Amino acid sequence: MLKQSFLLTLQPFLIEVFVVKCHYLLLILFIACSRQLALAQDPDPLPAMAGTDQPVDCFIPEVDSCQIGYTFDDENILNFCGQMIDLSTHERKRKLRRELSSLSHLSSVLVQRANFYFPVVEPILNEYNIPDDFKYLMVVESGMNPYACSEKGAAGLWQFMAGTADNYGLTVNGEVDERFHIEKATKAACRYLRDAYKKFKDWVMVAQSYNIGQDRIRTEVARQHVSDPLELNLVEETNRYIYRIFAAKIIFTHPKNFGIDENLLYYKKIRRYSPWRH
Repeated sequence: MLKQSFLLTLQPFLIEVFVVKCHYLLLILFIACSRQLALAQDPDPLPAMAGTDQPVDCFIPEVDSCQIGYTFDDENILNFCGQMIDLSTHERKRKLRRELSSLSHLSSVLVQRANFYFPVVEPILNEYNIPDDFKYLMVVESGMNPYACSEKGAAGLWQFMAGTADNYGLTVNGEVDERFHIEKATKAACRYLRDAYKKFKDWVMVAQSYNIGQDRIRTEVARQHVSDPLELNLVEETNRYIYRIFAAKIIFTHPKNFGIDENLLYYKKIRRYSPWRH
């Protein structure tokens, strides 16, 4: 009887302990599921810069061919904004292959985003007489994530700093931030690129200046006395930046070489019927 009485007294306590443990277990499961859901909804980030590869002799068939009669080897020429970029040297091929490797892991994500953003951006580039290839600068800047924000404070598809955005007609204050407006930010980027081209008369320099600043490019050109902008000795980020733009163009120009189904690039079909293009 004493033992039975003790068990009857202990039973409510055990039930209470069981209920409390179940409550905490459900709470932990809920937090874990919520965290996984939040991570799944986050935009896919661009990959970290790849480590420096050992120099190897490589052949890059993905690069655009030059026109007949051009003196360089066809497979080592890239047409960027109408300028023939010589990629025949061992070091340039190494740098390009490194960036192709970095971006190719994201190719499927970038293609999905391009289907939405390229048809919006291309007519604006055309309106401002900016080469179509500069859409690949946008790819590199933000990974085509319109809500991208950098640690330094750059924001939007074109990664404008607040001061530069204001200089090129975008409103940035406590209530409105037009850096996140696709059309307005693209037009501001076009105004920046147009101003830079007036200064440098070279689209590669224009692209470099978008990363490091127009004043810095002008200073380095005057100091280093080089005629080819790819020979400029700039900070590592900028040195890799221009090759990453080249890599983005190559991936979108030759998607099959990177395992991308060309049918996924339906933005090209949309562009064909765009009222902004002739």
